[in-house]
Amino acid sequence: MHSYATIIFNIFLIVGLSKPVLGYSAEVVKNLTKYMFETNAYDKTLRPSTDQSTATELSVSFHLKRIKRLDELEEKMVTTAYLTLEWRDEFLTWDPTVFPVYRLPLPQNTVWKPDFVLKNGFTEFKELGGSFYYVMVSFDGTVTWKPYQVFESQCSIDVTYFSFDTQTCDIVFTLWSHFQNQVEIRPLNDDIELVQYQGNSIWEITSTSQIVDNSRSNADITFNLRLKRKPSHFVGNIVLPILFLGILNILVFVIPADAGEKMSYSITVALGFMVFLTIISSELPANSDTTPYLTSYLQIQIIMGGIALIVSSLQLRLRNNDEGQKVNAFFQLIVKLSPRCQVRKRKNMNVDTVVRLDDIKENKLVHDDGEDQVTWNDVSSAIDFLMFGVYCLAYFITSASVVAIMNGG
Repeated sequence: MHSYATIIFNIFLIVGLSKPVLGYSAEVVKNLTKYMFETNAYDKTLRPSTDQSTATELSVSFHLKRIKRLDELEEKMVTTAYLTLEWRDEFLTWDPTVFPVYRLPLPQNTVWKPDFVLKNGFTEFKELGGSFYYVMVSFDGTVTWKPYQVFESQCSIDVTYFSFDTQTCDIVFTLWSHFQNQVEIRPLNDDIELVQYQGNSIWEITSTSQIVDNSRSNADITFNLRLKRKPSHFVGNIVLPILFLGILNILVFVIPADAGEKMSYSITVALGFMVFLTIISSELPANSDTTPYLTSYLQIQIIMGGIALIVSSLQLRLRNNDEGQKVNAFFQLIVKLSPRCQVRKRKNMNVDTVVRLDDIKENKLVHDDGEDQVTWNDVSSAIDFLMFGVYCLAYFITSASVVAIMNGG
């Protein structure tokens, strides 16, 4: 008995949950279309409302499939998506007991459609869908239209915080010819549909929203996308090489002037910045309205490289001065500010255990009045020491500031 009861229960469950399948012949569909378009003389130019003083409600939803490209130069976003548009056509109704058809597909150009267009499109206005698209009409007059399209919309790009930037792009649709008292827009869903969305290799969606505005003469709906750039590629190929190149500027003042390679090294570092700037120019976003902090940082490093080249030239000129030429007060002050050179002088003053004081005086290491003699070699070493400290401080301050600002943006 228990098994029979289970079988009977399952049968009732299957019958209760299953949907009825209605079959109908081509003759039934032909009679239905003849009834609507010939007998009732359906006019697709007439707004589908028996009372023309009431507005037709248009329900809209946006289904995003993919973000193909976000062009920083042209300020254009290219997306692949489709819309779901629903409205009630009071002139496309029938009795399903007379015509046993519940839903009927019809070519989109045979029925009335709202002139729903992309308002902030990058190209000219054009009709959604195409001649091969169909709309689905229900027996109660509900019309469902799902035009699939590649949308090119305008998007203002702010590349100040590249490559950690976040962009906000709007896709705005409007009713171009129908006024608000004729057609009103209603959201079909609470937000943009992302069920079928395929991720982008550069941008990720952080949030979405939609805004319906029926207060204007022509109603419109705005779909908002907040996009964040994926920085890993740009950090590894642009940011880190620029940071490492900046360290090379500092090492200019580590090479002693006597080595003979100081100028060639400075020129090589400067040329390295120029070559790298040429290589990454295609990667950096081209935008005249905003300048990335990364570009400004690269310009600062190039300027620092140029200053290092100038300082190295003057430094070598001072190093080759005649030892008999007296060092003026300004360069003596630079030497006094350099602890390394002061230690060196103290070491020179302690050599009396090996060399007689008279010999030191003859070699002009000490004045007759007992004061230390500053040589041009001391000046060159002091410049290296002070510039090394200044460049280290400038490098860490600018690098940390730029990275913190970009990451915070």
